[in-house]
Amino acid sequence: MSNVLGLPHAAAELKLRPGMSEYSLVIHRVRNLGDAIQTIALSRHLPAAHGVFRHRLNHAEEHRLLIFNGLLDKDPPPTRGVKCLFAGASGPHFRTKEYMRWMARSPYPIGARDPFTLRQMQSKGLRSVLIGCATLTLPRYDGPRRGVYSVDWPGPGQQLTHRISRRETLRQQWDRATEMLAKYRTAEAVYTSRLHVALPCLAYGTPVWIANPERGAWHPWRFGILEELGLPYETLVTADLSPWAQRYLEFLQTHVEKGIESGEPKMPLAPAMERGWRPGWWRW
Repeated sequence: MSNVLGLPHAAAELKLRPGMSEYSLVIHRVRNLGDAIQTIALSRHLPAAHGVFRHRLNHAEEHRLLIFNGLLDKDPPPTRGVKCLFAGASGPHFRTKEYMRWMARSPYPIGARDPFTLRQMQSKGLRSVLIGCATLTLPRYDGPRRGVYSVDWPGPGQQLTHRISRRETLRQQWDRATEMLAKYRTAEAVYTSRLHVALPCLAYGTPVWIANPERGAWHPWRFGILEELGLPYETLVTADLSPWAQRYLEFLQTHVEKGIESGEPKMPLAPAMERGWRPGWWRW
């Protein structure tokens, strides 16, 4: 198995020693592999971290900085004094008042993933800056290409999907996401309706065809970052995203107290409730 840099990928779960990490990253129990892909991309720039399920944010430990990226949706925000850096957040769509109260407590500006989120924050008087998504920082690939894929879209080539089961473990989600990224990285072309297929492909330099979200995508405003990049829908495109990668990394560098050092992805330590998990323990 290869990781997103094309190097051998360690399948063993990361082990953290006491005091090894001062950070927590949000992980997901959702049906969309794109959430795991965002965590993989962010983990490249941070030390090994502890994982916090997005639907159990109150489990975040107050002595660790929680770095939140991804969708602010239906999950209740933490009610305790967890210090949080929003680095590529999108929304909120539901629980707007609760989320805004939580975000207002952050000592940092809100790093918005898309223009819609930026406007939401600014309309409530919150400091915010448009930084895009962590997936835009995935390293460009200039080697040989092979394979055409269609991901959750009836296009040419091999059919793939980002639909997964919520009952998959963090390890299973992480490995599946890593395998998909390896395909996108070296593909000749990718056709998709998924934002977090499109963004990694653009970062890698892979030609990607993106379905117009007005055809029925869930929360089409999430795709506003593509319009900010000036990219057309429904034609194969590539783009130089290095200015956006730099923008995202400068935001992290400014607000992560000990700085960042980009390298290989590091899977967060699974929450205690998942260790020893087996199918049937959780009901959804």
